[in-house]
Amino acid sequence: MFDNAVLSEKAMILDPIHDGRHILPAVALGRESIPYIVVLPEHQIAFFTYTWVTADSMAGAALAVFGPGVGAAPIQQKLADRAVPADMGFDNWQIEGFSMKQDLKFDCAHVRWETPEAMVEFDFEAFHPPYSYGADPRGCPSYCATDRIEQAGRVKGVLRLGDRVIAFDATGHRDHSWGTRDWIPFQQYEWFVGQVGTDTSVHFWRFNALGKEHVRGYVFKHGLMSRVESVSVDVTYDDQFWQTGYVADIVDADGRNTRVETEVFGCYTLVPHPDLSLNESGGRATIDGRRGVGWMECAWPTSYLAHIRANGPY
Repeated sequence: MFDNAVLSEKAMILDPIHDGRHILPAVALGRESIPYIVVLPEHQIAFFTYTWVTADSMAGAALAVFGPGVGAAPIQQKLADRAVPADMGFDNWQIEGFSMKQDLKFDCAHVRWETPEAMVEFDFEAFHPPYSYGADPRGCPSYCATDRIEQAGRVKGVLRLGDRVIAFDATGHRDHSWGTRDWIPFQQYEWFVGQVGTDTSVHFWRFNALGKEHVRGYVFKHGLMSRVESVSVDVTYDDQFWQTGYVADIVDADGRNTRVETEVFGCYTLVPHPDLSLNESGGRATIDGRRGVGWMECAWPTSYLAHIRANGPY
């Protein structure tokens, strides 16, 4: 169980009720979503599960397992939107072969997804409190969500790819957002999560929207969790504009400097809206010189990405 005493600002303590399902606003873009992501650099594999539900209780889910350890093509499955019971909670969430059981305390969860090509099953145990965008003095942008949380944890389980079985004891990350989700205001962004063991976790989201640059996130290290004040990011890309690596320098509200350096081993594109493409990537990261794992999601307008790929490199 994590300890809220590690938070540098007590106003960031979040009510555990928000680990559960919310009553969403009756708006066209109202939705709630929860992904879990895991990076296994020793196997050159990264994967995520992702589920969502709308205000009128239409829900779906997606799975992707990618990287050189999987092969040239990712393993992926999308479960199309369908009506689910309005009283089905995240303590016992089930859509076909996907199940997610959160303890509704922001502590532990169990996730399982089974397809003919792959099966993933793991337990998640948080090692620091959730970071809430709404509790950040800068707030949660209204086009993004009513609120959004980010949290790292230890993940222990099994990944099966055909006849191959990979047992893992690693770290991972989850987020949880609820409210309006409008993808179009985002002009471009980098969303990063990374961990070194269970004593260091970093998250930042540097996004350009509505003509301004915004930064959110946290650094948890040395027993203290502090929100990100500023971040500078330098991402390298190949000729198809897939990220191949990145360096980030972060300053948190307690004046600490944190440096992240990551070598990417695999990428995958998630398209939550036809006009926006999310290039996901798993990599081997070092945080302040210590070896860990990193995941970066780079968002681009789909038409912009297509143009750069067709006319670059510049």
